[in-house]
Amino acid sequence: MREPARQEGLITYTAVLTPGEDGFVCAQIAEVPEAISQGRTLEEAKANVIEALELALQWRRDEGEPPPCAAEVTVVPVTVAAA
Repeated sequence: MREPARQEGLITYTAVLTPGEDGFVCAQIAEVPEAISQGRTLEEAKANVIEALELALQWRRDEGEPPPCAAEVTVVPVTVAAA
């Protein structure tokens, strides 16, 4: 596993932002599945998931867990037959 990307006291994780059917943008941190949120815009979803990530990492620290390692995420198109 890779170490989390760190720079001057910062750790970089991977946020996955996807449009929801209700018009909201769903946001989740790949390395921290409990860090999930949403927003009306990409910017709002990103801000909300950052807050969720900070809370999840604090909870993990309180439980004595180290911060998770950075994920290696690859996005590829997948094609299947239409029903």
